[in-house]
Amino acid sequence: MDKKEMKRKHIIEVALKLFIKTGFHGTPTSLIAQESGIATGTLFNYFKTKNILINEIFKEIQKERNELILKDIDKEKRNKRKLKKVWETTIIWGIKNPEKRKFLEYFRNSYHITNETKAEVYKNYKYLLEIFEEIINSKKLIVTDELMLLLNFMGTCIFTGKYFEVSELDYDTKISTEPFERFCKSIELTDED
Repeated sequence: MDKKEMKRKHIIEVALKLFIKTGFHGTPTSLIAQESGIATGTLFNYFKTKNILINEIFKEIQKERNELILKDIDKEKRNKRKLKKVWETTIIWGIKNPEKRKFLEYFRNSYHITNETKAEVYKNYKYLLEIFEEIINSKKLIVTDELMLLLNFMGTCIFTGKYFEVSELDYDTKISTEPFERFCKSIELTDED
């Protein structure tokens, strides 16, 4: 990684922490620059506006998480095992990356995240949509919207991860597996699928 890319990453890390701590409006670019150890003008060489910066942070976090989820997913032959990998990876990533998880929670529905950014990020969920389409077709499920099923899955997954945060418990596979199995049962997904 070259010096410019290292500086860019550092700015993102600093801004991420500040946005979580003080919110979008409570985080002036001058503070981001100061905490990053650069001049405000230099910050604008990397990110023209604060809106661009927050969108870049959002994209980078989503990309990092999705790359981890997709790593070796093709080694799983069964759809249930693929979903279990997505489930566990998402929860464990959130536990290991609390600041990034909080950032996504805070800004996922923010008007600061542009529709273009959301569209770019949601393209990364294509693999998951394909898994659900295959499940729907093989199980002959009557589902009016694959995306709704996918969002139900991800919502349950995210709230299971939230359980570990709120309860302050270490990750426990047994606790995590219970809601996963309930979701699978709701769509009649078995170990053979």
